[in-house]
Amino acid sequence: MERPYCRTELPGEIRLYVRGRAAFQLAALVIAGCVTAIAQQSTVNPQQLVREAVAKELGSPFVVQNCSYQYHRRVSGREETLLMIKSSDLIVGKVVSIDGAPVSADQEEKQDKDLRHLLDDPRERQRQLEKQQKFERYIRDLVEALPDAFQYTETRTEKGPQGRPLVHLTFQPSPTYEPAHADQQVLRGLAGTMVIDRSRKQIVSLDARLFKDVDFGWGVLVSLSKGGTLLLVRDPEAPPESNLQTFSLNVGGRILLLKKLDLHWSFDHFEALRGVVDLASAIEMLTTSKVASTLPH
Repeated sequence: MERPYCRTELPGEIRLYVRGRAAFQLAALVIAGCVTAIAQQSTVNPQQLVREAVAKELGSPFVVQNCSYQYHRRVSGREETLLMIKSSDLIVGKVVSIDGAPVSADQEEKQDKDLRHLLDDPRERQRQLEKQQKFERYIRDLVEALPDAFQYTETRTEKGPQGRPLVHLTFQPSPTYEPAHADQQVLRGLAGTMVIDRSRKQIVSLDARLFKDVDFGWGVLVSLSKGGTLLLVRDPEAPPESNLQTFSLNVGGRILLLKKLDLHWSFDHFEALRGVVDLASAIEMLTTSKVASTLPH
């Protein structure tokens, strides 16, 4: 008896539908697996990472002792460059160029005289030290507030030197942050980006901008205008204790609503000096060499 005809193949339209659906399901499984894998690998808690990096920052000086660096500033419409030395006792320096030209011999001689006088004036040394310590405490207070003052979002992670992960973050003011001091009001107007070396727990770069006008302390009423910038850059390939490349601050505004405020500061060309450099050695280095001609351009 002849068996009834039994079709073993599906019609072409149905086969295409089944194949398409299977491919779609396979793609969905692959995507789901990738998302799961990424979620498992990305275990960064941005707030905690910033907190750990800040704790490490506060455990060491921002600028190591026994180093030299350049300090650029705008004063009364002119650009000045100073050569600075951070000795084991005090930070000292001298103006070496104005608007790109070396200072005159008379200007350099007067500065050298003032520097040598510092060695013979303990009261002036103490005044300078207290001034520098006060500024460093102010900076440290701002850095210490970073984990609570902002909300951080991870944008990406890339491989840095020796495969160390560099975590890129964006940040904006936290709505729950209450400044501990009037000077910290400025943090409420900042937003920007940050990169952290996850292995070293070190801030590699910080790029912030004032997105609104801010009024705060600094000992007097200061109003900062929208558009000011703050930039910190480190070399991730250099040793962590001596990898600072650039720090700059550019802000405008008014003091007591009357006097114009126009700050343009930048620090770069950080170089380690050999051995322990005390104040006398630092002043000797500044006053016995024509440092203007040795500055890198």
